[in-house]
This record gives sequence, C-alpha cells and structure tokens, in this order.
Amino acid sequence: MNNFATLRLLDRFAPLFRRAGIDYPMLRLILGIKLTMDTRRVPTVFAQSKVKDGKNYFIRSLWIYALYGLTIIPFLFFDDYFFQMSIIFGILMFILMTSMVSDFSSVLLDVRDRNMMLPKPVDQRTISTAKMLHITLYMSLLTIATAGIPLFVSLYVNGFGFFLLFLAELILLNFLILMMTALVYFSILQFFDGEKLKNVINFMQIALTLGIIIGYQLVARSFQFTELDWTFNPAWWQLFIPPVWFGALHEALLSGERSLFVIVLAALAVITPVMSMILYIKLIPAFESSLHKLSTVEQGKEKRTNRLKQAFLRFIAPDQEERNFMNFSFAMMKNEREFKLKVYPQVGFTFVIPFLFMFTTTGDGSFEALREGNSYYLFYFTLLVIPTVISMVKYSGTYKGSWIYAAMPLKDRVLIDRGLTKSVLVMFYLPIMLVLAPVFIWIFSGRIWLDLVVIIATAILYAAICTLALNGKSLPFSQPFSVAQHQEGIKAVIMMLVIGGFCLMHVLFKNWAFGLEIYAVILLLAMMIVWTLGFRRIRFET
Repeated sequence: MNNFATLRLLDRFAPLFRRAGIDYPMLRLILGIKLTMDTRRVPTVFAQSKVKDGKNYFIRSLWIYALYGLTIIPFLFFDDYFFQMSIIFGILMFILMTSMVSDFSSVLLDVRDRNMMLPKPVDQRTISTAKMLHITLYMSLLTIATAGIPLFVSLYVNGFGFFLLFLAELILLNFLILMMTALVYFSILQFFDGEKLKNVINFMQIALTLGIIIGYQLVARSFQFTELDWTFNPAWWQLFIPPVWFGALHEALLSGERSLFVIVLAALAVITPVMSMILYIKLIPAFESSLHKLSTVEQGKEKRTNRLKQAFLRFIAPDQEERNFMNFSFAMMKNEREFKLKVYPQVGFTFVIPFLFMFTTTGDGSFEALREGNSYYLFYFTLLVIPTVISMVKYSGTYKGSWIYAAMPLKDRVLIDRGLTKSVLVMFYLPIMLVLAPVFIWIFSGRIWLDLVVIIATAILYAAICTLALNGKSLPFSQPFSVAQHQEGIKAVIMMLVIGGFCLMHVLFKNWAFGLEIYAVILLLAMMIVWTLGFRRIRFET
C-alpha cells in the first residue's frame, strides 16, 4: 500500500484524533486501503487507454470543475464585497452540494464497511471518521478544482487579506456541506426504516436539490441594483441562506460593516459549520448504528397487477419480448439504490428549472405579459432528464448478472435497446410531462398545444438519439458503478447542447406559415427512422 501524501499530512494531526478517542493507526490503515482502491477505479474515458498502477483517474477528471470555476472570475472584479461573495458562494454551494448529494451520498450511506469491519476489533467511531475523511478528501479536491483558479485571481485583484478570508470560507463551506448532508440523512434514519427509508432518502435528495436552486435564486433577490450600485435588502429569510452568510463575513471583516443584521449573518458563517461538525462527531455512533436500517430487506409483498399500466405497455410495446425487457428495466431502475441516488436529484432539478428561468426572465413583469410571451419554449428543459438517466442505465451494482443476456434466447438485440429507451421515457419523462404540460397550458393558454406536441415528439426522438450516442454497444446494467465517473456527465452535457438545436429548429419553423405542422411531420419521419434503422445499426455492428 502506498504511503500517500494525504496520509503523511494526516499524521501531523494524529494527536488530535487520539484525543477524540479514535484508533489512529486503524484509521490510517482504513483510509490507506480506501485510497489504494480508488487508484484501481478506472473511468470509462480511460478504459481504452493503457492503465498505469497508482494513478488516481478521478483526479484526472476534475478539469471539468475547473471550467465551471471560471464562471466565478468575473464576479471578483465587482466592487461590492457583500454582493460578489454572496453570488460566488451561491455558485460554489450549488456545484459542491449537488456533487455531494448525487456522487458522495452513496459513500456516506455505504454499509459495506460496517459489515466487513465491525466483526473485527474496530470501533464505529474510527470507521465513520475514516469514511468522513475519505469524502472530505474528494470534496476538497472538487473545491480546489472549482475554486482554485478564482482563488489565485482574487489574490491579484483584491489582495492578500481577501485571499486568506476566501480560503478560510472555502474550508468552512466544505464543513457545512458535509455535515449538513450527514445530519439530514441522520434525521431521516431516525424516523424511517426498510424500503420506506430508501424512498424517503431519494425524495430528500430531490428536496435538497430544489432547496439549493431556490436558495441560489434568493441570493440574487437579496440585492437590488440601484444608481449603479448593489444594495442589500435585509430580510428574515436570509438567516437561512448560507451564501449570504459568507458575503456578510467578507463585508464585516473587510468593509467594516457593523450593523447588527450583518454581524449576525457573519457569525452564522463561522458558528454553523463548527457546531455542525461538533454535533456530527457526537452523533457518529448513533449514525452508524442507524445505517443498519438500509440493509433491512422487507419481506416481499404480493404485487397487484396494474391492468391499466399493462394495457398502456401493450400499446407502446406490442412485442412481448420488448415488453418483458421494459418490465426488467423498471425493476432495475426502481431497486438500484445507487442509481436512484445519482439520478433522482436531476429529476427534481428538471421539475423546477423551466419555472426558474421563467421567474428570472420575467422579473417584475405581469402575468399577462408572461402569458402573451414565448416562455413556453422553456418546456424544452424537461428533456434534460433524458441524457442524465440514459447515461447511467448501463451501470448496476449487480452487473455480474449481465451473463443473463448471453443465456436468454433473445431473437433481436433491438428489443433490448428499444425496451430500455421506452422504459426511461415512461418512468422519468412521462411523469414530468404529465405534471408540467397542464401547468404550461394554464399559463400560456391552449394556443401552445401544437408546440407541446412538437416538444414531446422531440423528446421521443431525442431519447433514441441519446441511447445511440451515450450507450452505443453497451448492454444495460452490465458495468459496475465504479467505472462511472464524471466523463458520463461530460457526455451528457454535450448531448444537452443538442436540445438547444432542437429548440432553434422549432423557433425557425414557427416563423413560417404552417411551419410548425411541417416540422411535426419531419419529426415523425425522423422518429420512425431512428427508432428502427438507428437501433438496427447497433445490432448489426455488435
């Protein structure tokens, strides 16, 4: 096992761990094993490359976060510390919190460590601390990748004091995100168990994602641009918006602002992360002992056959084999906990993002102005969920069972790909469409019905294109989650740009007489071609 630099750095704090009652040699050993195992995780983007031992490929995929971080730099040139740091920490919290919820929740809620090590002479506190340090390491790497360049730009633009305070606030932000997520999960573990617990965790992830998005909007609404300057409007709800705390801390220390409300906000930026960390350390034994509920397997309940659902499936998938594979995909996507942890936050995001942009672009405009406008094109944002889900369906915690594909007497590979794509549309896109389409018709009236038909037809075509582009020859649920890293997010982002192309085509055809009707016919023909010839291309090349 390598003597990682992280472990050597950790050695300097060994007395602190011992004082906290942690078995430091065991902690170091567990963390070393975790880091060694991480070097053996090879993202798919490097799967075709020559793999070198000891290289952490996770670190090599961090460049995408550096690109995200570049969006922060323009705000560093603003004169108002309060405004610029509130916006910067709003962006950072959005990026890091969504990564924590979607990528590291599965590590935080992992019960395999507990099952393997508890029979050994290792106490729960040491296991939990090793787990938290492991997550902290990767969250720190994400933070450095995202905020590293802006941090050094701030040194040049705003001076050394600003740089040091920014660095300290980044550390506090990491603590806050980690502890807040852990405490939310701990609260859920206290009240639920069994399968209901797993479902509640998924819904809580959606709620966290929505909370982050709404919070980011509230940060922007805390300031008003008047007379070429940003003015802070104090309100009680800002006490619950962490990015404003960090902006207030900068304002209090660097601008000398001493109003009571700003001092309270600045104090929250320091006190809340520290208190959260102390509370989490106190609750570690209770948290670990509660995790066993995730291992609880409920006795199978007799499932009732939903005749309406079966009739619908027979309508969209007349072939029995294709329908069987749809039911198989439903079962896998419903029961794969790690899949749900990664995908469900995006589902919540898709529900609110059209209204988020609607709210932002209309500003103080009236409802009538909104009703007469063209904001219904925002319905295209509902398509965002499709590449996210399809990029993840080739992974599974039970991937070794993929031998079943070779054993099954399947007559056509096309049935697998079509069944999978239809199941993704039914399970994830259909509910979003059924909820949001009536709301859009209520807002924009019945004049947009053909536009919605075109967008839904685009979604059906786009789902097939995503399957071809993102999954290619890979069979569903046939690869381990350990090879799924951020390159999947990059591919999904590229596919999301295609949505903009579809939207542009829609706008262009709409400007012509009968253009929308013609575009709908073109989409129908394209759907028929892609859903038949496109999938057959995969079969013949496999």
